[in-house]
Amino acid sequence: GGVFNYTSLLLSKEDNMLYVGARETLLALNLNESIFACFQLTWSTPEKKRDECSFKGKDLKTDCFNYIKILLRVNATHLYVCGTYAFSPICAYIHTGNFSLVRAETGEIVTEDGRSRCPFNPEYKSTAIIADGELYAGTVSNFQGNEPIIYKSLGQGSALKTENSLNWLQDPAFVGSAYIQESLPVGNPVGDDDKIYFFFSEAGKEFDFFDNTIVSRIARVCKGDKGGERVLQKKWTTFLKAQLLCSLPDDGFPFNIIQDMFVLTPSKEDWKNTVFYGVFTSQWYKGASGSSAVCSFTMDQVERAFTGRYREVNRETQQWYTYNHPVPEPRPGACVTNAVRSAGISSSLHMPDKVLNFVKDHFLMDSVIRSQPLLLKRSVRYTQIAVHRVRAARRDYDVLFIGTDEGRLHKAINVNGKMHIIEELVLFPESQPVQHIELDTDKGLLYVSSFSGLVEVAVANCSNYQSCGECVLSRDPYCAWTGRQCADVRQAPAGRWVINNILLKMSISVYSTGASSCHVVIIPANSFKVLPCKVRSNLAERLWKYSKSAGQFVYPSPAGLVVVPRVDKEEAYECWSVEDGFQQLLANYCVRAEPRQESTTLIGHSRTPLVPREEAIILPGETRSGLLQTKTYWNELIVVCALLGFSLVVFSLFVVYRNRDHMKSMLKEGECPNMQQKKPRNTGKPTESLPLNGNTVPPSVSDHKGYQTKSFSESERRPLNLKESRVEISPTCPRPRVRLGSEIKDSIV
Repeated sequence: GGVFNYTSLLLSKEDNMLYVGARETLLALNLNESIFACFQLTWSTPEKKRDECSFKGKDLKTDCFNYIKILLRVNATHLYVCGTYAFSPICAYIHTGNFSLVRAETGEIVTEDGRSRCPFNPEYKSTAIIADGELYAGTVSNFQGNEPIIYKSLGQGSALKTENSLNWLQDPAFVGSAYIQESLPVGNPVGDDDKIYFFFSEAGKEFDFFDNTIVSRIARVCKGDKGGERVLQKKWTTFLKAQLLCSLPDDGFPFNIIQDMFVLTPSKEDWKNTVFYGVFTSQWYKGASGSSAVCSFTMDQVERAFTGRYREVNRETQQWYTYNHPVPEPRPGACVTNAVRSAGISSSLHMPDKVLNFVKDHFLMDSVIRSQPLLLKRSVRYTQIAVHRVRAARRDYDVLFIGTDEGRLHKAINVNGKMHIIEELVLFPESQPVQHIELDTDKGLLYVSSFSGLVEVAVANCSNYQSCGECVLSRDPYCAWTGRQCADVRQAPAGRWVINNILLKMSISVYSTGASSCHVVIIPANSFKVLPCKVRSNLAERLWKYSKSAGQFVYPSPAGLVVVPRVDKEEAYECWSVEDGFQQLLANYCVRAEPRQESTTLIGHSRTPLVPREEAIILPGETRSGLLQTKTYWNELIVVCALLGFSLVVFSLFVVYRNRDHMKSMLKEGECPNMQQKKPRNTGKPTESLPLNGNTVPPSVSDHKGYQTKSFSESERRPLNLKESRVEISPTCPRPRVRLGSEIKDSIV
């Protein structure tokens, strides 16, 4: 309670603890028991710092707190932690023994400047990793957030950073970093150096497009880099970057924005078989918005790109092109190897100036590291990924755990060259993005965090599969059928499995539940009922079976099967799940209609009647709807129709009442009223009507005894000569008539 914004996770196998960084709070969770907070540490921001943050224009309610962005183990006894500290980033040390911040003799917390290590803004994406006690961070170095940097610190040597003036980084969004010990095995003939890899997306300045193009990158530096002696002093001399491209095979549609990267290394010495699994989205839309893709890249692809040709930029036109000229020796941007040492160069401080000058302007590789999506999901936005390599059926399988922006977890596996989503889990009560995933391979557990929660999830839940068919068709490499149940292969002795999920060749054509009782459904006559059927597998299809005589009274729908039963006739309907030749009975209904039954009721159970051999098959769309209770609405329809008719009558009477005077004048047109008709009573301003020629009559307060004068400005059919106008009074009708030229028009008296 009271903990907000889980911003960092650290799974520590040294003490079997899970450390959590949140807003002004750190937690230590004991993994030996059920997950709970063993220790809680508060690292809050002083009010003075918060006031300064607010004075700089930041939101006091959201921005001006200490968000923990870096939480790493620096040695066996201490953690290194950095926070935004109300847009004034600082770093400190935590003693894991008592889970407290290290303090000086004066009692004050021992802190270090967090600039170039931790971002100012908690929303900014950054990454950090510790290798041999040295911190490598990808972040921004200023308050405005427009000076990106890859920074090395904490070590014995001088700090190193990227050169901002050379535009090595173009507004990057860092998503991860990795430390790969490429110097192993010890004593190998190459004698290469260990490397630090960074993964980010940035503006692709090499593309001359109208739209601002974003590209995904992989960058690397050598752990033994010490900077240059005269050129690139205290700057990276081994910084190189290349483009990662995850695109569709048919039209090349790119998923160009990397969201997360998981580096799967079989072992420290087997680093050459490293696989990079990335989650990508696109800045453009194709079909459905928010599509995501999972792509993988091999270490061999990465090495070929970093040992290939360079790109060069024309400083005047800012155009990039391939550099096809000879490059200086030793190779620019490469680590110091045994071959370089044999030439008398033992570190980057001894590199020739021409090599360092070359790498200043040739930091971008020409080769693009390409891949096609292993998994493509439309209308889903993936945010995080973790990969677990498991042994099943005499080979290794990579199981992918992918988090979405709605707080869901997809578990997927590659079977026979096709990705299959085994299951989807809803992790949080409310929809919120998955922020971090930590995988405990030893215990088979996942720790997943969002801004407001942290959950523990098992990598396998074999008990969910209740039959042999479900267990096998799940393709879950963690599970196998024992003959009685679906169980976890890691928790039982070897050789006890009857059917392995991966190697199984379907030998069962039909799996039946035996003599199953059917649900008796009684429906009122002249009404319908939706029979639901929930399919447990996303890859399965529904197959409805029923007698041929009932076929003309059924209709497929997304919610199930719509049936209209006949009176005093009971029909049987069976719903089967069909997948890879495997069939399983899911639902069984006995439906009949009764004339006086007003609502659908479930009366009881009976033995399943035999379905005739002549079957009609319908494969409606997949559904997850529950049982729909259907009723007739005949009485409601009558009431609605009556109300509608009554409303129309009332509205008609209202219209007639509003226009009664106008209708009276229309009815009296052409008649001569009685001479002795009662004179209407004047009540203020007399009521006027339009003349029969359609011209507008100006208002008048006088009681006219002759004809009403016309306004020439309001009539286009006025007489051209006033003398042509005269008054005639009909002897049969005392109403004066105005003669306008050759026409006679009625005036208003």
